Parts: sequence; C-alpha cells; structure tokens
Amino acid sequence: MKKLILFCLLLAVTKAHSQIDWKNYSTSFYPTLGVAVPYNGTYSNCTTKIVGIAHWNPQYKIAIDSSLTDLTPLSFVYDTAGIYFLIPQVNKNNTDDFEYSVLLNNKTVITPWTHINQFTQTAIGGIPLGSGITGSYSANWGNYVVMHLRSHKGKIISSWVVYWQLQTPEISLLYTSNNPLEFSKIVNNKDLFANGPREIGWHRQYANIPDGQKKVLKLPYNENSILLKIDASIYKKEALEYRLESNGKIIRDWGPNEYDNNHILLKNLDPGDYLIRIRFKRQPQSIKEFHFSITPAWYQTAIFKIACFAFIIFLFALLLFIFRYRKQQQRIKKVKEEFEKTQERLQQIYARLNPHFTFNALSSIQGLVNKNDIPNANKYLSSFSTLLRETLQESKLDLIPLDKELKNLQGYIELEQLRCAFVYNLTIDPLLQPSIAQIPPFLLQPFVENAIHHVFSKSGSNGILTISVLREKENMQIRIQDNGTGFNVSSYREGYGLGLSKERIAILNKGYGNPLIQLSIKSDATGTTLSLLFLNWL
Repeated sequence: MKKLILFCLLLAVTKAHSQIDWKNYSTSFYPTLGVAVPYNGTYSNCTTKIVGIAHWNPQYKIAIDSSLTDLTPLSFVYDTAGIYFLIPQVNKNNTDDFEYSVLLNNKTVITPWTHINQFTQTAIGGIPLGSGITGSYSANWGNYVVMHLRSHKGKIISSWVVYWQLQTPEISLLYTSNNPLEFSKIVNNKDLFANGPREIGWHRQYANIPDGQKKVLKLPYNENSILLKIDASIYKKEALEYRLESNGKIIRDWGPNEYDNNHILLKNLDPGDYLIRIRFKRQPQSIKEFHFSITPAWYQTAIFKIACFAFIIFLFALLLFIFRYRKQQQRIKKVKEEFEKTQERLQQIYARLNPHFTFNALSSIQGLVNKNDIPNANKYLSSFSTLLRETLQESKLDLIPLDKELKNLQGYIELEQLRCAFVYNLTIDPLLQPSIAQIPPFLLQPFVENAIHHVFSKSGSNGILTISVLREKENMQIRIQDNGTGFNVSSYREGYGLGLSKERIAILNKGYGNPLIQLSIKSDATGTTLSLLFLNWL
C-alpha cells in the first residue's frame, strides 16, 4: 500500500514537472548545483554572485549567516514565483548516494535531509534529461533559502543560497525632442534602439536622471514628448507598469507599458508638473518615482492667459461702453429733439398767451377810455408796457425765482384793480424762501386773470382774491382763491387762457419725465380754489 502511494506521488510530481515551460526559466550552475528562476517577462530576474559571504553582507546588507563557506554561490531573485534547485550529477541510478536539505535563513528547516526522488523530464539549460531536481521554493522579500547537498556519509558536497531581494526600476536614459514629427518617426522605428542609445542630433538625451522629490528635471515647452529607457532586460513589455500624475491628479492609472519592452513613451504632454511611478509587475510594492516638469510657452503662461482674459474683458467693456454711449447719444438726441419740440410748443403757447393777455389788457384800457378815465388809462398803459417787456424777457427762461413771478403778478393785479375794484391778499409760508424757490415764468398770471375777468367783473366791488404759497416738506403748493359764485367744475367751459395754461403744464410734465406740477380746481357757492402742487420741488 505504501509503495502504491509513493508511486502515485512520484507520478504527480513527474506530471507537474513535465507541464512546466522551462523556456521561461533561467538556469545557473556552479559547480555541482544549479538553480532555475522564472523569467516572467524579464531576463534580469536573477543575479548570481560567486563571491565570498564576507563580501556579500557589507555590500548588500543582507545579513546572511556568516558560517556559510565563502565559496557558496548567491543568487538574488526578484520574483516571488517558485525557484527550483537542479542537481546534474544525481540521477535515478545514484540517488541513494546523496541527500539534500533546504533551510529558511539557514535556520528553519523547510525540507529535512532526504534522498532526491524527482528528475527532469527534459533537458533544462545545460543539464541532461533525468537529472535530479527539487520541488519549488519561495520566500518573502528580505529572506533567503539555503540548499545543502551531502553524500551518504554525511559530508557537505555543495550549497547554494537564494535571496529574495526588492528591486526598483531604474531610468538609464531620457530622450526628448523639439521636433514632434521627427520624434514620432524615431520612436516608431524601434530598431534605432536595438544597439543601445544613440544621439540623433536633433533631439536631446539626458543621461543624469535626477532622483528624489526635490530634484525635478525641467523641460522646455517644445520637448513635451518623452521616451524613458529602463535599465532592465525586459522581453515582454507587459512586465513593466507605470502610472502618470499631472499637478497632483492621476491622468493614467497603473497599467502595463504599451510602447516597447525597455522604453516608456509619453506623448504630447501639456505644460505642468508631472510624477511618473514605475514598477515591475513582479514587484508592485517597489516603485520608482521620477519628477519632471514642462514649462509653458509664453502664450501658455498664467500671466498671458490673465492678460488675454483682462484684454477680452476690456474689449467687451469697451464695446459695451461704445454701444451704450451710442445708445445714450441717440437717447440724448431724441430727448433733445423732444425738448426742442417741447420748447417750440411752449413758445407757441407763449405766442398765443401773449396776444390773449395783450388783448385783455387793451380791452381794459379801452374800457377806461370809454369811461373818460384818461389818467387811469395812461397809468394802465404805462404799467402794461413795463409788464409786457418783463414778460417777453422772461419768456426765454425755463425757470425764474418765485419772488420775481409774484412781483410781476403784483403788477398785473394792480393794473386790473384800476379797471375792477377787488381786494388782493398774498400769504407766503415762512418756511419757504421765495428768492430761492423757482417757478416757470408767467405760469400764475392766466389763472389769476381767469378769476378777475370771469368772476370779479360780475360780482362788482366785493371781490376778494387770495394767493397762498405753502410748503409741505419737499413740495410747494400755490392756491388761488376767489369769493365768486362758483361753478360746476365738470361742465365748466374754461377760457382760452386757462386751456393754454393746462396744455403748458402737460408739456412741462412731459419734459420733466414725471407729473411734477399737478393742477386741481374746486368750486362751490362760496367761491373757487385753484391749486398748483409742485412735487419734490424744493
């Protein structure tokens, strides 16, 4: 039963060895032992040193047991895939004459002393078919295994040390170009790199690659395509992986190299700070970091972009200003035209008011002459000429002081008192200063004239005319009151002068843009009150 189980195990091992692709393994021998290490895409997956133990420890700081003989071969392995020990001098015929043992760090027994019971099913490297072979061994990084071979008498014949060492990719050369088209041609012609680096002449080659985060290779803006040469014997480009970061952001996450076995190509990079992290697929924890930056061209700098942005804003503001200026000029022109039309209309009203006023005044003079009241007629005529001259001069002004308007009105009322006896009262709010407050010229006279001619001329000598000037905060109000018999405001047919005055107020309000002057009339049996309210006038 035991023999049957042993036979099955040997059959399984033999089958396992027969399924291994030994072309993917590198073999080393010295002198009676050998080791087989898988390539896994990299020829430089193992380095074998035939140097004494005394030299290994100081140089590599690997703390290998110094009790091992100085002639023990040392293999540095960079892949955690299993390795195999080969014993060419042992075969099925002499296996009873030899035993082997495998120890971890030359302390912990992995395989105790035992006869070799596995043999190659094919020729491996330089060893013939049927040579002795062990099972697969591996260890964590920074550890090593020792394989001892001894005779059946217990004498150590040979030993071999395999150390699992971390390995970081190294950049040996860096190529850039200021001619993107030519650079594209050379990177696509991989045969140019078959015999090692070359200086093409139109591109740059950097041999001293800065190391560390504080050391940054600065490249000009027109050298934004980069070719990195990795110092390793890689025959499958997928064995190399890298990640690219720009200004702290990942623009290409971890993945296999796409370009070539020993070269990483970074094309058409934008200006900025870059960090490329490179690792072997077999050792994802051992990462090479390389910092470089591509300086922007003058037209790519932040200052230039800010200046362009400011210029665009300035240009936009200028165009907006020109647009608004022209629009404002058009508006001003339109307002000016409207103002001119208003002024023309006011002049027309003035032109119609003055003859009306003159006609009424001449009628009054005629009435005095008919009564044979020659002195009063002459006095009336003299005062009328003075008042008419003042009115014509002030008609050219938009506003005159209120005291001037009231003075002219006083002269007119005195003229009318020569023709028709009535009492005139004037009250001015002490909070209002007539010399400062202003009013459109000849605005009050038609309303006073209307009261005198249409009320007092019928009521005889008992007429009372009262003009009150009041202040209500920022508003000014002028009331013209009489004690006539009154009339129905809704059906009253207003006189010619009163109609022109209302039209004048409407034109003035249109020119102001708001109804600043508001006219209201109240009338009953006790008399009539005409009110002019000047909003926000003071």
